Amino acid sequence: MTQLISTPALVVDLDIFEANVAAMESMLRDSGKTLRPHVKTHRTPELAKRQLGGSARGVTCATVGEAEAMVAAGIDDVVIANEVVDEGKLARVADLARRAKVTIAADHPDAVRTLGGQAKTRGVTLGVLIDVDVLLHRCGVASIEEAVALATAIERTPGVRLAGLMGYEGRVRLSVENRSKKIAGAYRILKDARDALIQAGHEVPVVSAAGTSTLRESIADPTITEIQAGVYCLMEPELLVMDLPFKCATSVRGTVISRHADRVVVDVGRRVVGLEYGPPIPVGVHATKVSVSDEHATVTLDGTAPPRLGSRFDFIPGQIRTTFNLHDRVWIGRGDEIVDCWPVTARGSSQ
Repeated sequence: MTQLISTPALVVDLDIFEANVAAMESMLRDSGKTLRPHVKTHRTPELAKRQLGGSARGVTCATVGEAEAMVAAGIDDVVIANEVVDEGKLARVADLARRAKVTIAADHPDAVRTLGGQAKTRGVTLGVLIDVDVLLHRCGVASIEEAVALATAIERTPGVRLAGLMGYEGRVRLSVENRSKKIAGAYRILKDARDALIQAGHEVPVVSAAGTSTLRESIADPTITEIQAGVYCLMEPELLVMDLPFKCATSVRGTVISRHADRVVVDVGRRVVGLEYGPPIPVGVHATKVSVSDEHATVTLDGTAPPRLGSRFDFIPGQIRTTFNLHDRVWIGRGDEIVDCWPVTARGSSQ
C-alpha cells in the first residue's frame, strides 16, 4: 500500500518497532522474568499482538475499556493494573473472564467482594493483584498489615483468587533526585510485602512492577517477577539518554501550510500530538524553536532556507500515550513506504 497519506497523520515505523520488541526480548532472555506490555502506550491491538511471544505473556491495561478492546481482538490474557470499584465496571470485568484470563489490581476488600459477587454470578474466577503503594502515594495499600488483611479477604471471597502483588514506582527518570535509592526502596517494600504474605500462609506467584525507565533495575532485582513496561516499543525522546537499546518509532507527519523567511507553519497542533513532556521534535529541519497551538506547529529555523510550501516532514512526539489517544488510526511504514493502516481501537476507552 504505497500512497500519499493525508496529514496530520500518526505513523509507526514497523522496522524500528520490531527491533525494539526484539531488543526487549534479548534483555529478558535468561532473566527468569516475564513481560506484560502496557498497552496504554498505544491502545492498538495490532501493535499489542506483535509484542507478544517469548517472555511476553499477555498485556497490561489501564482501563476496563482497554481490556475489552484487547480481548475482542483475540488477546486472551489481560491485567487491569488499576483500581475499579464501580459495580457496573466490575460486571464488565467479570464478563471478560468468560473469554480470557483476567487479573485486576485492588487495594480494598469492598472492591474485591463486589468483584467476587459478579464473578460468582457468571461462574468465572478472576485473579487479583494486591496493589502496594511503593512510591507515588496514589493507589495501593499503605502498609504490610493492610496487604496481609487484603490477601485474607481475597482468599475468603468466592469468585476471585490471589494472583500476587503489584507496585508501580512511576516515571523515575535519570533527573530524579536519589533515583537509585528510591527505586531500591520501592522494590524493598514489595519484597517485605511478599515475605509477609508468604509467612501468613499465602502464595505469591507474581510480583509485578516497573516501567521502561526502571527496566534495568527491575531485571536485576530478585523480587520482581513480571515487568509492565510499555513505552519501550515506541519510545519517547526523554528516555533516549538512558542506557536502553530502543529507538523512537513514532512520528506525526505534517504538511507545511505557511512559509516565511525565518519559519514555517505545519498542520501538527495539540489536537494531534501530546505535549505533556514538551513540544514535538521536528525531523530533517534545523529548528531553534517549536511553538504549538490547536492546529499549528510554528517551527522557527536557524537561518537555513525554509522547506517549500506543501512539503512534508515528521515530528517525534514527546508523549506517546496521549498522542495515540488523539488519533483514530495509525499508518504503518517500513522505511519510506506506507504498508498498512491499523485502527487505534481503544482510543478514548478510559471507562
